[in-house]
Amino acid sequence: MEALDRYEDRGLPFVAFLFRIARNAAIDKSRRTRPDMSIDDLVNHPESGQNVEAEVARSIEREALFNAMSKLKSDYREVLLLRFVEGYGAADVGRMTGRSEGAVRTLQHRALDRLRKELDRMGQLSLFDRISATRPGSAAPGADAAE
Repeated sequence: MEALDRYEDRGLPFVAFLFRIARNAAIDKSRRTRPDMSIDDLVNHPESGQNVEAEVARSIEREALFNAMSKLKSDYREVLLLRFVEGYGAADVGRMTGRSEGAVRTLQHRALDRLRKELDRMGQLSLFDRISATRPGSAAPGADAAE
């Protein structure tokens, strides 16, 4: 809210301005705090009906993906998050980040390739294969998502 008075219409959508503020706030917060993980987070309480093994496996996969993503350049992380977590199309991501649609697709391709290599280095390539198989419109790992 404090930054609203600094908005200047530069031909980009207002949501791009808001995204930049949210992105910077998230980066600032992540620098200030690290998530605490306790063994209690992994304990299964029988009354909860949770599948502890599946939860632990997902937790390990999330941590591996987080670690791999943290090693990527910030531009790569940004494009992957906007495209595959937030679900924006390449043209929308281009408008938000000040890039052309083609540049976003190129950046996405390079980011996916780097993510695959990082997960392979960590011994978690099967995680990349599972993620790639669930992407809409992907025929193979690294294929561009259909818009």
